[in-house]
Amino acid sequence: MKRTNCTKCHYPVKTCVCEYVSKKVKNRTKIVILQHPDEVGLAKNTVRLLQLQLSDIQVVVGETENDFAEVLKRLPKESTALLYPGENTIDASSCSTLFPKLTHLVVIDGTWKKTNKIIALNPCLNTLQKISFAAIPKNQYRIRKAEQSFSLSTLEAVGHFLSIVDACDSQPLLHLLNGMIEQQTKFMPQHVKARYFED
Repeated sequence: MKRTNCTKCHYPVKTCVCEYVSKKVKNRTKIVILQHPDEVGLAKNTVRLLQLQLSDIQVVVGETENDFAEVLKRLPKESTALLYPGENTIDASSCSTLFPKLTHLVVIDGTWKKTNKIIALNPCLNTLQKISFAAIPKNQYRIRKAEQSFSLSTLEAVGHFLSIVDACDSQPLLHLLNGMIEQQTKFMPQHVKARYFED
């Protein structure tokens, strides 16, 4: 029997997150998500939550240059950055020093392996200024195991960036994330659910 999805949040009705969606976060910097196809159907993927909560976001699904060529071609290269750790990055707290002012942030959504593959298949991404975080908040996304100690979910990374650069309140995003976690774990046996909420 096919599951019935909520017409607003598009989650299955049994795990609908609409009650946790609050007033839109008015982000000045447009968020452009390059999402690996494997992430699209995952119930635990947080890009869907960002689409519910952010006022200015674009999501493009793909992996190769052909998949992303159109959207990347339209981005103003001089004021677009890529959120990605590594060498030659600028800390998010220093974004105010960039000229011209940042208008677009590209974020890759996928596992580290898939993210690195997208970077390799899209060399134009390496021409963008890279943004990273000198310090990251504690990961709150407990229902999906982080591959790296410094990993954040896509929602947490975008929320942290927007709180620093756009001075946005990231709490509505985190509230929605925690609501989704509550919904995804509510049917688990208590002893199983407890594993996700241990300190």
